[in-house]
Amino acid sequence: MPHKELLQYDYPVYCRHHASIAGISTMSGAALAQATAWYQHCLSGHEACNDSLASTQRMPSRLLRINEDQWYVRLIISKEEVAKDSHYSTLSHCWGNSDILKLTTSSLDKLKAGIPLKILPKTFIEAIYVARKMSIPYLWIDSLCIIQDSVADWQAESALMEDVYGNSSLNIMATASKDSHEGLSRVQNPILDPCLTVQSKWVDATNDLFYLTDTAFWNRTMGTAPLLRRGWVLQERVMSPRSLHFCENELLWECREMNACQSYPKGLPRICESTKSKFKLKEISYDEIIRTPSKGQGLDEVKKRLAYDRWNRWISFYVHTNLTNHSDKLVACSALAKCTRAVVDDVYVAGLWRTKFVEELLWSVQEGSRPREYRAPSWSWASVDGHIYFSSIIKRNIIYHIEIDSVEVTPASHIDDTGSILDGYFRARGLLIRHTIVKDKILGYKLLGNDVRIDWNADVHTLLKKVEIPVIVLPILTHEPAGEPSPNWHASALLLENRKGSPNGFYTRIGVMEKKAMFLKDRKDWGVGKSVVAKLVFLRKRGSSVIKLYNSLRNGKGVDLWPECDKSLYLADSPGSFVVY
Repeated sequence: MPHKELLQYDYPVYCRHHASIAGISTMSGAALAQATAWYQHCLSGHEACNDSLASTQRMPSRLLRINEDQWYVRLIISKEEVAKDSHYSTLSHCWGNSDILKLTTSSLDKLKAGIPLKILPKTFIEAIYVARKMSIPYLWIDSLCIIQDSVADWQAESALMEDVYGNSSLNIMATASKDSHEGLSRVQNPILDPCLTVQSKWVDATNDLFYLTDTAFWNRTMGTAPLLRRGWVLQERVMSPRSLHFCENELLWECREMNACQSYPKGLPRICESTKSKFKLKEISYDEIIRTPSKGQGLDEVKKRLAYDRWNRWISFYVHTNLTNHSDKLVACSALAKCTRAVVDDVYVAGLWRTKFVEELLWSVQEGSRPREYRAPSWSWASVDGHIYFSSIIKRNIIYHIEIDSVEVTPASHIDDTGSILDGYFRARGLLIRHTIVKDKILGYKLLGNDVRIDWNADVHTLLKKVEIPVIVLPILTHEPAGEPSPNWHASALLLENRKGSPNGFYTRIGVMEKKAMFLKDRKDWGVGKSVVAKLVFLRKRGSSVIKLYNSLRNGKGVDLWPECDKSLYLADSPGSFVVY
Protein backbone atom coordinates (compact mmCIF):
# COMPACT_ATOMS: atom_id res chain seq x y z
CA MET A 1 0.00 0.00 0.00
CA PRO A 2 1.39 3.46 -0.84
CA HIS A 3 2.43 5.62 2.07
CA LYS A 4 0.00 8.46 2.61
CA GLU A 5 2.89 10.75 3.60
CA LEU A 6 4.48 10.29 0.19
CA LEU A 7 1.35 10.92 -1.82
CA GLN A 8 -0.64 13.46 0.08
CA TYR A 9 -0.15 17.11 -0.80
CA ASP A 10 1.00 19.03 2.25
CA TYR A 11 -1.52 21.87 1.76
CA PRO A 12 -4.47 20.18 -0.01
CA VAL A 13 -6.76 23.19 0.48
CA TYR A 14 -4.50 25.19 -1.87
CA CYS A 15 -4.91 22.79 -4.78
CA ARG A 16 -7.75 23.52 -7.19
CA HIS A 17 -9.84 20.70 -8.61
CA HIS A 18 -8.42 19.74 -12.02
CA ALA A 19 -11.83 19.52 -13.73
CA SER A 20 -12.32 23.26 -13.24
CA ILE A 21 -10.03 24.18 -16.16
CA ALA A 22 -11.45 21.92 -18.88
CA GLY A 23 -11.66 23.89 -22.12
CA ILE A 24 -10.94 27.22 -20.42
CA SER A 25 -8.46 29.72 -21.88
CA THR A 26 -5.53 31.21 -20.01
CA MET A 27 -7.07 34.56 -21.01
CA SER A 28 -10.43 33.75 -19.40
CA GLY A 29 -12.00 36.01 -16.82
CA ALA A 30 -11.21 33.54 -14.05
CA ALA A 31 -7.58 33.22 -15.12
CA LEU A 32 -7.02 36.98 -15.28
CA ALA A 33 -8.85 37.46 -11.99
CA GLN A 34 -6.34 35.10 -10.42
CA ALA A 35 -3.45 36.96 -12.07
CA THR A 36 -4.81 40.26 -10.74
CA ALA A 37 -5.06 38.78 -7.25
CA TRP A 38 -1.39 37.72 -7.38
CA TYR A 39 -0.41 41.16 -8.62
CA GLN A 40 -2.33 43.08 -5.97
CA HIS A 41 -1.15 40.80 -3.16
CA CYS A 42 2.47 41.22 -4.25
CA LEU A 43 2.17 45.02 -4.51
CA SER A 44 0.70 45.33 -1.03
CA GLY A 45 2.37 42.52 0.87
CA HIS A 46 5.79 41.63 -0.57
CA GLU A 47 8.52 43.88 0.77
CA ALA A 48 11.31 42.36 -1.34
CA CYS A 49 9.34 42.75 -4.56
CA ASN A 50 8.95 46.46 -3.99
CA ASP A 51 12.71 47.08 -3.78
CA SER A 52 13.80 47.98 -7.30
CA LEU A 53 17.06 46.59 -8.68
CA ALA A 54 17.34 49.58 -11.00
CA SER A 55 20.06 52.14 -10.27
CA THR A 56 17.65 55.02 -10.94
CA GLN A 57 13.90 55.41 -10.55
CA ARG A 58 13.32 56.68 -14.08
CA MET A 59 10.55 55.97 -16.55
CA PRO A 60 11.34 54.52 -19.99
CA SER A 61 11.91 57.13 -22.71
CA ARG A 62 8.75 56.03 -24.53
CA LEU A 63 5.65 54.10 -23.54
CA LEU A 64 2.36 53.01 -25.04
CA ARG A 65 -0.64 54.75 -23.50
CA ILE A 66 -3.27 52.00 -23.45
CA ASN A 67 -6.18 53.33 -21.37
CA GLU A 68 -7.53 56.19 -23.50
CA ASP A 69 -9.46 54.34 -26.21
CA GLN A 70 -10.74 50.77 -26.47
CA TRP A 71 -9.59 50.30 -30.06
CA TYR A 72 -6.41 52.39 -30.13
CA VAL A 73 -3.18 52.86 -28.22
CA ARG A 74 -0.74 55.73 -28.54
CA LEU A 75 3.04 56.05 -28.39
CA ILE A 76 4.05 58.80 -25.97
CA ILE A 77 7.25 60.50 -24.85
CA SER A 78 7.33 59.74 -21.14
CA LYS A 79 8.87 62.98 -19.89
CA GLU A 80 6.17 64.95 -21.68
CA GLU A 81 3.10 63.08 -20.42
CA VAL A 82 3.82 60.55 -17.67
CA ALA A 83 3.96 61.30 -13.96
CA LYS A 84 7.06 59.90 -12.24
CA ASP A 85 5.05 57.67 -9.91
CA SER A 86 2.94 56.10 -12.67
CA HIS A 87 2.84 52.34 -13.09
CA TYR A 88 3.74 50.63 -16.35
CA SER A 89 4.08 47.04 -17.51
CA THR A 90 6.55 45.44 -19.91
CA LEU A 91 6.24 42.63 -22.44
CA SER A 92 8.78 39.85 -22.97
CA HIS A 93 8.20 38.07 -26.27
CA CYS A 94 9.90 36.24 -29.12
CA TRP A 95 9.95 38.33 -32.27
CA GLY A 96 10.11 35.32 -34.58
CA ASN A 97 10.81 35.55 -38.31
CA SER A 98 7.51 37.16 -39.28
CA ASP A 99 7.22 40.88 -39.88
CA ILE A 100 5.63 42.98 -37.13
CA LEU A 101 4.91 46.66 -36.69
CA LYS A 102 8.05 48.48 -35.53
CA LEU A 103 8.93 51.99 -34.48
CA THR A 104 11.19 53.67 -37.07
CA THR A 105 12.34 57.23 -37.66
CA SER A 106 9.70 57.60 -40.37
CA SER A 107 6.82 56.11 -38.34
CA LEU A 108 7.45 57.97 -35.06
CA ASP A 109 4.90 60.74 -35.60
CA LYS A 110 2.33 58.31 -36.97
CA LEU A 111 2.56 56.04 -33.92
CA LYS A 112 2.33 59.05 -31.61
CA ALA A 113 -0.95 59.97 -33.29
CA GLY A 114 -2.46 56.56 -32.59
CA ILE A 115 -2.11 52.85 -33.34
CA PRO A 116 -5.20 50.79 -34.23
CA LEU A 117 -5.18 47.51 -32.31
CA LYS A 118 -6.18 45.62 -35.45
CA ILE A 119 -2.75 46.20 -37.06
CA LEU A 120 -0.85 44.81 -34.07
CA PRO A 121 0.17 41.15 -33.72
CA LYS A 122 -1.94 38.97 -31.46
CA THR A 123 0.58 38.88 -28.61
CA PHE A 124 0.64 42.68 -28.40
CA ILE A 125 -3.16 42.93 -28.44
CA GLU A 126 -3.55 40.37 -25.67
CA ALA A 127 -0.78 41.95 -23.57
CA ILE A 128 -2.62 45.28 -23.83
CA TYR A 129 -5.81 43.54 -22.71
CA VAL A 130 -4.04 41.99 -19.69
CA ALA A 131 -2.51 45.30 -18.62
CA ARG A 132 -5.89 47.01 -18.93
CA LYS A 133 -7.55 44.33 -16.77
CA MET A 134 -4.95 45.05 -14.09
CA SER A 135 -5.50 48.82 -14.36
CA ILE A 136 -1.95 49.48 -15.55
CA PRO A 137 -2.14 52.53 -17.86
CA TYR A 138 1.11 52.08 -19.79
CA LEU A 139 2.90 49.25 -21.58
CA TRP A 140 6.49 49.05 -22.84
CA ILE A 141 7.21 46.85 -25.89
CA ASP A 142 10.73 46.87 -27.30
CA SER A 143 9.78 46.89 -30.99
CA LEU A 144 7.41 49.83 -30.51
CA CYS A 145 9.39 51.87 -27.96
CA ILE A 146 12.92 51.72 -29.45
CA ILE A 147 13.59 53.25 -32.87
CA GLN A 148 14.62 50.13 -34.76
CA ASP A 149 16.45 51.82 -37.66
CA SER A 150 18.49 54.21 -35.47
CA VAL A 151 21.80 52.86 -34.16
CA ALA A 152 22.13 55.79 -31.78
CA ASP A 153 18.67 55.28 -30.27
CA TRP A 154 19.15 51.52 -30.01
CA GLN A 155 22.47 51.97 -28.18
CA ALA A 156 20.98 54.54 -25.82
CA GLU A 157 17.83 52.55 -25.05
CA SER A 158 19.45 49.11 -24.80
CA ALA A 159 21.73 50.55 -22.12
CA LEU A 160 18.64 51.30 -19.99
CA MET A 161 17.18 47.79 -19.72
CA GLU A 162 18.16 47.70 -16.06
CA ASP A 163 15.80 50.63 -15.45
CA VAL A 164 13.08 49.63 -17.92
CA TYR A 165 12.47 46.22 -16.35
CA GLY A 166 13.66 47.05 -12.84
CA ASN A 167 11.10 49.83 -12.45
CA SER A 168 8.18 48.06 -14.12
CA SER A 169 5.17 46.99 -12.08
CA LEU A 170 4.67 43.76 -14.01
CA ASN A 171 6.43 41.88 -16.78
CA ILE A 172 3.93 40.08 -19.02
CA MET A 173 5.70 37.09 -20.59
CA ALA A 174 4.58 35.28 -23.75
CA THR A 175 6.40 32.22 -22.45
CA ALA A 176 4.84 29.55 -24.71
CA SER A 177 4.92 31.55 -27.95
CA LYS A 178 7.55 31.26 -30.68
CA ASP A 179 6.63 34.59 -32.28
CA SER A 180 4.45 37.64 -31.75
CA HIS A 181 1.52 36.27 -33.76
CA GLU A 182 0.84 33.22 -31.55
CA GLY A 183 -0.60 35.32 -28.75
CA LEU A 184 -0.78 34.68 -25.02
CA SER A 185 -3.93 32.58 -24.78
CA ARG A 186 -3.97 28.79 -24.68
CA VAL A 187 -6.83 26.33 -24.10
CA GLN A 188 -6.15 24.45 -20.88
CA ASN A 189 -6.09 20.66 -20.81
CA PRO A 190 -7.05 19.10 -17.44
CA ILE A 191 -4.99 15.99 -18.23
CA LEU A 192 -1.86 18.13 -17.91
CA ASP A 193 -2.84 19.55 -14.53
CA PRO A 194 0.06 18.97 -12.08
CA CYS A 195 -2.32 18.33 -9.18
CA LEU A 196 -4.65 15.32 -9.40
CA THR A 197 -7.00 13.97 -6.75
CA VAL A 198 -7.42 10.24 -6.11
CA GLN A 199 -9.98 8.66 -3.79
CA SER A 200 -8.59 5.40 -2.46
CA LYS A 201 -10.82 2.30 -2.26
CA TRP A 202 -8.69 -0.13 -0.32
CA VAL A 203 -10.38 -3.06 1.38
CA ASP A 204 -7.93 -3.59 4.22
CA ALA A 205 -6.96 0.00 5.06
CA THR A 206 -8.45 3.37 5.87
CA ASN A 207 -9.49 5.22 2.75
CA ASP A 208 -8.75 8.86 2.12
CA LEU A 209 -8.51 11.51 -0.57
CA PHE A 210 -4.99 11.86 -1.98
CA TYR A 211 -3.45 14.71 -3.92
CA LEU A 212 -0.88 13.58 -6.46
CA THR A 213 1.67 16.23 -7.30
CA ASP A 214 3.84 16.36 -10.40
CA THR A 215 6.93 17.81 -8.73
CA ALA A 216 8.73 18.37 -12.04
CA PHE A 217 5.97 20.31 -13.81
CA TRP A 218 7.53 23.75 -13.21
CA ASN A 219 10.92 22.73 -14.55
CA ARG A 220 9.38 20.94 -17.51
CA THR A 221 7.05 23.82 -18.38
CA MET A 222 9.75 26.48 -18.15
CA GLY A 223 12.54 24.30 -19.52
CA THR A 224 10.75 23.73 -22.82
CA ALA A 225 9.34 27.25 -23.16
CA PRO A 226 10.44 29.02 -26.38
CA LEU A 227 10.71 32.42 -24.71
CA LEU A 228 13.19 31.31 -22.06
CA ARG A 229 15.62 30.20 -24.76
CA ARG A 230 15.90 33.82 -25.92
CA GLY A 231 19.08 35.44 -24.58
CA TRP A 232 17.60 38.84 -23.75
CA VAL A 233 14.93 37.33 -21.53
CA LEU A 234 17.22 36.28 -18.67
CA GLN A 235 17.93 39.85 -17.60
CA GLU A 236 14.29 40.76 -18.20
CA ARG A 237 13.21 38.06 -15.71
CA VAL A 238 15.88 38.89 -13.16
CA MET A 239 15.34 42.65 -13.18
CA SER A 240 11.53 42.53 -13.14
CA PRO A 241 10.07 42.48 -9.62
CA ARG A 242 7.21 40.25 -10.74
CA SER A 243 6.41 38.27 -13.90
CA LEU A 244 3.25 36.66 -15.25
CA HIS A 245 3.96 33.71 -17.56
CA PHE A 246 1.42 32.68 -20.17
CA CYS A 247 2.44 29.04 -20.57
CA GLU A 248 1.08 26.16 -22.63
CA ASN A 249 -1.46 24.95 -20.09
CA GLU A 250 -1.82 27.56 -17.38
CA LEU A 251 -0.63 30.84 -15.91
CA LEU A 252 2.53 30.83 -13.81
CA TRP A 253 3.42 33.62 -11.41
CA GLU A 254 6.87 34.39 -10.12
CA CYS A 255 8.13 37.18 -7.92
CA ARG A 256 10.92 37.41 -5.35
CA GLU A 257 8.75 35.97 -2.60
CA MET A 258 6.47 33.44 -4.31
CA ASN A 259 6.15 30.97 -7.15
CA ALA A 260 2.54 30.10 -7.93
CA CYS A 261 0.28 28.84 -10.71
CA GLN A 262 -3.40 28.28 -11.31
CA SER A 263 -3.11 24.76 -9.92
CA TYR A 264 -1.43 26.10 -6.77
CA PRO A 265 -2.69 29.69 -6.54
CA LYS A 266 -1.36 30.29 -3.03
CA GLY A 267 2.14 29.07 -3.81
CA LEU A 268 3.87 25.87 -4.84
CA PRO A 269 3.83 23.05 -2.28
CA ARG A 270 7.03 22.44 -0.36
CA ILE A 271 7.75 19.28 -2.33
CA CYS A 272 7.91 21.37 -5.53
CA GLU A 273 9.80 24.29 -4.02
CA SER A 274 12.48 21.98 -2.62
CA THR A 275 13.56 21.05 -6.15
CA LYS A 276 16.29 23.47 -7.19
CA SER A 277 16.14 24.67 -10.75
CA LYS A 278 17.59 27.40 -12.93
CA PHE A 279 14.03 27.81 -14.20
CA LYS A 280 12.80 29.19 -10.88
CA LEU A 281 13.25 32.90 -10.31
CA LYS A 282 14.26 32.34 -6.69
CA GLU A 283 17.32 30.43 -7.92
CA ILE A 284 18.50 33.29 -10.13
CA SER A 285 17.03 36.36 -8.39
CA TYR A 286 18.93 39.04 -6.52
CA ASP A 287 16.72 38.81 -3.45
CA GLU A 288 19.34 37.17 -1.22
CA ILE A 289 21.76 39.99 -1.98
CA ILE A 290 19.14 42.71 -1.48
CA ARG A 291 18.25 41.31 1.95
CA THR A 292 21.89 41.03 3.11
CA PRO A 293 22.76 44.09 5.25
CA SER A 294 25.27 46.34 3.49
CA LYS A 295 27.10 47.50 6.60
CA GLY A 296 28.77 45.71 9.44
CA GLN A 297 31.84 43.62 10.09
CA GLY A 298 32.40 41.26 7.16
CA LEU A 299 28.95 41.89 5.66
CA ASP A 300 30.26 43.84 2.69
CA GLU A 301 32.46 40.90 1.70
CA VAL A 302 29.57 38.47 2.15
CA LYS A 303 27.42 40.60 -0.11
CA LYS A 304 30.17 40.80 -2.73
CA ARG A 305 30.69 37.04 -2.66
CA LEU A 306 26.98 36.47 -3.13
CA ALA A 307 26.93 38.92 -6.04
CA TYR A 308 29.87 37.21 -7.79
CA ASP A 309 28.28 33.80 -7.25
CA ARG A 310 24.98 35.02 -8.66
CA TRP A 311 26.77 36.52 -11.69
CA ASN A 312 28.40 33.16 -12.40
CA ARG A 313 25.00 31.45 -12.18
CA TRP A 314 23.45 33.99 -14.52
CA ILE A 315 26.15 33.66 -17.16
CA SER A 316 26.18 29.85 -16.92
CA PHE A 317 22.47 30.01 -17.80
CA TYR A 318 22.81 32.85 -20.31
CA VAL A 319 25.42 31.18 -22.51
CA HIS A 320 22.99 28.35 -23.26
CA THR A 321 20.36 30.69 -24.70
CA ASN A 322 20.02 32.02 -28.25
CA LEU A 323 20.36 35.44 -29.82
CA THR A 324 18.93 36.45 -33.18
CA ASN A 325 21.70 39.03 -33.57
CA HIS A 326 24.95 37.45 -32.42
CA SER A 327 26.48 40.89 -31.96
CA ASP A 328 24.18 41.34 -28.92
CA LYS A 329 26.18 38.87 -26.80
CA LEU A 330 27.41 41.45 -24.29
CA VAL A 331 24.64 44.03 -24.50
CA ALA A 332 21.93 41.42 -23.83
CA CYS A 333 23.38 40.81 -20.36
CA SER A 334 24.53 44.37 -19.65
CA ALA A 335 21.75 44.98 -17.11
CA LEU A 336 23.01 42.01 -15.10
CA ALA A 337 26.55 43.43 -15.26
CA LYS A 338 25.39 46.83 -13.99
CA CYS A 339 23.41 45.19 -11.20
CA THR A 340 26.45 43.16 -10.12
CA ARG A 341 28.87 46.08 -10.39
CA ALA A 342 26.73 48.17 -8.06
CA VAL A 343 27.43 45.61 -5.32
CA VAL A 344 30.97 44.39 -5.99
CA ASP A 345 32.44 47.78 -6.99
CA ASP A 346 34.68 46.05 -9.53
CA VAL A 347 35.82 46.84 -13.08
CA TYR A 348 33.83 44.99 -15.75
CA VAL A 349 35.85 43.99 -18.82
CA ALA A 350 34.12 42.19 -21.70
CA GLY A 351 32.20 39.75 -19.51
CA LEU A 352 34.90 39.25 -16.86
CA TRP A 353 35.64 40.98 -13.54
CA ARG A 354 39.03 42.57 -12.97
CA THR A 355 39.65 41.26 -9.45
CA LYS A 356 38.84 37.70 -10.59
CA PHE A 357 40.30 38.06 -14.05
CA VAL A 358 42.93 35.30 -13.91
CA GLU A 359 40.54 32.55 -12.79
CA GLU A 360 37.82 33.71 -15.18
CA LEU A 361 40.16 33.29 -18.16
CA LEU A 362 39.80 29.52 -17.78
CA TRP A 363 36.38 29.04 -19.38
CA SER A 364 35.91 26.29 -21.95
CA VAL A 365 33.48 25.71 -24.82
CA GLN A 366 32.02 22.67 -26.58
CA GLU A 367 31.28 22.77 -30.31
CA GLY A 368 32.57 26.32 -30.33
CA SER A 369 32.77 28.74 -33.24
CA ARG A 370 33.78 32.37 -33.64
CA PRO A 371 31.58 34.83 -35.53
CA ARG A 372 33.12 36.56 -38.52
CA GLU A 373 32.43 39.99 -37.12
CA TYR A 374 34.39 41.08 -34.05
CA ARG A 375 32.41 40.84 -30.83
CA ALA A 376 34.88 40.49 -27.97
CA PRO A 377 38.56 39.70 -27.25
CA SER A 378 39.52 36.06 -27.79
CA TRP A 379 40.04 35.64 -24.02
CA SER A 380 36.39 36.50 -23.29
CA TRP A 381 33.64 33.86 -23.31
CA ALA A 382 31.60 36.39 -25.30
CA SER A 383 33.91 35.91 -28.29
CA VAL A 384 32.60 32.44 -29.13
CA ASP A 385 29.28 30.71 -29.76
CA GLY A 386 28.63 27.31 -28.24
CA HIS A 387 28.01 25.72 -24.86
CA ILE A 388 30.38 27.52 -22.52
CA TYR A 389 31.41 26.14 -19.15
CA PHE A 390 33.09 27.76 -16.18
CA SER A 391 35.17 25.83 -13.70
CA SER A 392 33.16 24.93 -10.60
CA ILE A 393 36.01 23.10 -8.87
CA ILE A 394 36.78 24.40 -5.40
CA LYS A 395 40.49 25.11 -5.48
CA ARG A 396 43.01 25.27 -2.67
CA ASN A 397 46.69 26.21 -2.50
CA ILE A 398 46.46 28.16 -5.74
CA ILE A 399 49.74 29.15 -7.34
CA TYR A 400 49.44 31.78 -10.06
CA HIS A 401 51.84 31.72 -12.99
CA ILE A 402 50.77 34.97 -14.63
CA GLU A 403 50.79 38.63 -13.61
CA ILE A 404 48.21 40.84 -15.31
CA ASP A 405 49.62 44.34 -15.82
CA SER A 406 46.60 45.90 -17.52
CA VAL A 407 43.27 45.08 -19.15
CA GLU A 408 41.84 47.50 -21.71
CA VAL A 409 38.55 47.46 -23.63
CA THR A 410 37.05 50.05 -25.99
CA PRO A 411 33.24 50.34 -25.67
CA ALA A 412 31.25 50.70 -28.87
CA SER A 413 29.28 53.53 -27.26
CA HIS A 414 30.27 56.17 -24.72
CA ILE A 415 26.84 55.66 -23.16
CA ASP A 416 27.37 52.08 -21.99
CA ASP A 417 30.64 50.51 -20.83
CA THR A 418 28.94 47.15 -20.16
CA GLY A 419 27.61 46.65 -23.68
CA SER A 420 29.20 45.97 -27.06
CA ILE A 421 32.91 46.67 -27.50
CA LEU A 422 35.18 47.52 -30.41
CA ASP A 423 38.48 46.17 -29.10
CA GLY A 424 40.13 44.67 -26.06
CA TYR A 425 43.37 43.15 -24.80
CA PHE A 426 45.35 42.34 -21.68
CA ARG A 427 49.07 42.81 -21.12
CA ALA A 428 50.77 40.34 -18.82
CA ARG A 429 54.00 38.66 -17.72
CA GLY A 430 54.42 34.92 -17.59
CA LEU A 431 56.04 31.81 -19.02
CA LEU A 432 55.35 31.16 -22.72
CA ILE A 433 56.26 27.77 -24.16
CA ARG A 434 56.22 26.82 -27.82
CA HIS A 435 54.63 23.39 -28.09
CA THR A 436 52.58 21.03 -30.26
CA ILE A 437 49.39 19.21 -29.30
CA VAL A 438 49.10 15.80 -30.91
CA LYS A 439 46.29 13.27 -31.14
CA ASP A 440 47.06 9.99 -29.44
CA LYS A 441 45.04 6.78 -29.87
CA ILE A 442 45.40 5.90 -26.21
CA LEU A 443 45.72 9.21 -24.38
CA GLY A 444 43.45 11.26 -26.60
CA TYR A 445 45.61 14.39 -26.62
CA LYS A 446 49.08 15.05 -25.31
CA LEU A 447 51.92 17.49 -25.73
CA LEU A 448 54.50 16.35 -28.27
CA GLY A 449 57.33 14.46 -26.60
CA ASN A 450 55.34 13.93 -23.41
CA ASP A 451 53.28 10.88 -22.48
CA VAL A 452 50.97 12.66 -20.07
CA ARG A 453 47.34 13.02 -21.17
CA ILE A 454 45.92 16.54 -21.31
CA ASP A 455 42.31 17.72 -21.34
CA TRP A 456 41.98 20.52 -23.82
CA ASN A 457 39.06 22.39 -25.26
CA ALA A 458 39.43 24.23 -28.54
CA ASP A 459 37.58 27.51 -28.88
CA VAL A 460 36.81 26.55 -32.49
CA HIS A 461 35.81 22.88 -32.74
CA THR A 462 37.33 22.43 -36.21
CA LEU A 463 40.78 22.52 -34.57
CA LEU A 464 40.02 19.14 -33.01
CA LYS A 465 40.12 17.53 -36.45
CA LYS A 466 43.83 18.25 -36.83
CA VAL A 467 46.40 15.62 -35.89
CA GLU A 468 49.03 18.15 -34.81
CA ILE A 469 48.37 21.70 -33.64
CA PRO A 470 51.24 24.13 -32.97
CA VAL A 471 50.44 26.23 -29.89
CA ILE A 472 51.92 28.64 -27.41
CA VAL A 473 51.23 27.34 -23.90
CA LEU A 474 50.62 29.97 -21.22
CA PRO A 475 50.46 28.41 -17.71
CA ILE A 476 47.81 30.23 -15.68
CA LEU A 477 47.64 28.50 -12.31
CA THR A 478 48.25 25.30 -10.42
CA HIS A 479 46.02 24.14 -7.59
CA GLU A 480 44.96 21.24 -5.42
CA PRO A 481 41.25 20.41 -5.82
CA ALA A 482 39.57 20.44 -2.43
CA GLY A 483 39.01 16.93 -1.17
CA GLU A 484 41.88 15.35 -3.11
CA PRO A 485 45.07 14.38 -1.28
CA SER A 486 48.36 15.99 -2.24
CA PRO A 487 50.24 15.68 -4.57
CA ASN A 488 47.31 15.56 -7.02
CA TRP A 489 48.02 18.97 -8.47
CA HIS A 490 46.01 20.28 -11.40
CA ALA A 491 47.64 22.61 -13.90
CA SER A 492 45.59 24.98 -16.08
CA ALA A 493 46.87 26.89 -19.09
CA LEU A 494 45.67 28.94 -22.03
CA LEU A 495 46.63 27.92 -25.54
CA LEU A 496 47.57 30.81 -27.79
CA GLU A 497 48.56 31.48 -31.37
CA ASN A 498 50.36 34.42 -32.92
CA ARG A 499 48.04 37.30 -33.71
CA LYS A 500 47.74 37.70 -37.46
CA GLY A 501 49.60 40.72 -38.80
CA SER A 502 51.25 41.50 -35.45
CA PRO A 503 54.92 41.26 -34.38
CA ASN A 504 56.27 38.92 -31.72
CA GLY A 505 54.62 39.05 -28.34
CA PHE A 506 51.03 39.55 -29.57
CA TYR A 507 48.62 36.60 -29.32
CA THR A 508 45.02 35.43 -29.49
CA ARG A 509 43.51 32.58 -27.52
CA ILE A 510 42.57 29.31 -29.26
CA GLY A 511 41.73 27.12 -26.27
CA VAL A 512 42.35 26.05 -22.71
CA MET A 513 43.99 22.94 -21.31
CA GLU A 514 44.18 21.21 -17.97
CA LYS A 515 46.21 18.30 -16.78
CA LYS A 516 46.14 16.37 -13.58
CA ALA A 517 49.83 16.28 -12.75
CA MET A 518 51.16 13.76 -10.26
CA PHE A 519 54.50 14.55 -8.61
CA LEU A 520 55.03 17.66 -10.70
CA LYS A 521 58.21 18.53 -8.87
CA ASP A 522 59.98 15.69 -10.66
CA ARG A 523 58.44 16.07 -14.13
CA LYS A 524 59.22 18.28 -17.10
CA ASP A 525 55.53 18.55 -17.86
CA TRP A 526 55.67 21.74 -19.87
CA GLY A 527 58.50 20.54 -22.06
CA VAL A 528 61.13 22.92 -20.67
CA GLY A 529 64.12 22.44 -18.44
CA LYS A 530 63.72 21.00 -14.99
CA SER A 531 65.04 24.19 -13.41
CA VAL A 532 62.26 26.22 -15.01
CA VAL A 533 59.60 23.78 -13.89
CA ALA A 534 60.91 23.64 -10.36
CA LYS A 535 61.63 27.34 -9.90
CA LEU A 536 58.97 29.01 -12.01
CA VAL A 537 55.96 26.87 -12.66
CA PHE A 538 55.17 24.51 -9.81
CA LEU A 539 56.48 26.14 -6.65
CA ARG A 540 55.05 24.22 -3.70
CA LYS A 541 53.92 27.30 -1.78
CA ARG A 542 51.44 30.10 -2.14
CA GLY A 543 52.40 33.08 -4.23
CA SER A 544 53.41 33.95 -7.75
CA SER A 545 56.22 32.49 -9.81
CA VAL A 546 55.95 35.16 -12.48
CA ILE A 547 57.75 37.96 -10.64
CA LYS A 548 60.82 35.74 -10.28
CA LEU A 549 60.81 35.05 -13.99
CA TYR A 550 60.29 38.69 -14.90
CA ASN A 551 62.99 39.97 -12.54
CA SER A 552 65.49 37.38 -13.71
CA LEU A 553 64.97 38.46 -17.31
CA ARG A 554 64.99 42.19 -16.59
CA ASN A 555 67.91 42.27 -14.15
CA GLY A 556 70.03 39.58 -15.71
CA LYS A 557 69.80 37.49 -12.57
CA GLY A 558 69.10 33.81 -12.67
CA VAL A 559 70.80 33.56 -16.06
CA ASP A 560 70.56 29.79 -15.83
CA LEU A 561 66.86 30.21 -16.65
CA TRP A 562 67.21 32.55 -19.60
CA PRO A 563 68.52 30.07 -22.19
CA GLU A 564 65.52 27.85 -21.52
CA CYS A 565 63.01 30.64 -22.27
CA ASP A 566 62.30 31.54 -25.89
CA LYS A 567 62.98 35.28 -26.09
CA SER A 568 61.28 35.50 -29.48
CA LEU A 569 57.90 34.86 -27.85
CA TYR A 570 57.91 38.10 -25.86
CA LEU A 571 57.59 41.78 -26.69
CA ALA A 572 60.84 43.03 -28.17
CA ASP A 573 61.08 46.03 -25.84
CA SER A 574 59.87 44.29 -22.68
CA PRO A 575 61.36 40.85 -21.84
CA GLY A 576 58.86 38.59 -20.11
CA SER A 577 55.84 40.62 -21.29
CA PHE A 578 53.23 39.85 -23.94
CA VAL A 579 49.77 40.97 -25.07
CA VAL A 580 46.68 38.84 -25.72
CA TYR A 581 43.85 40.22 -27.87
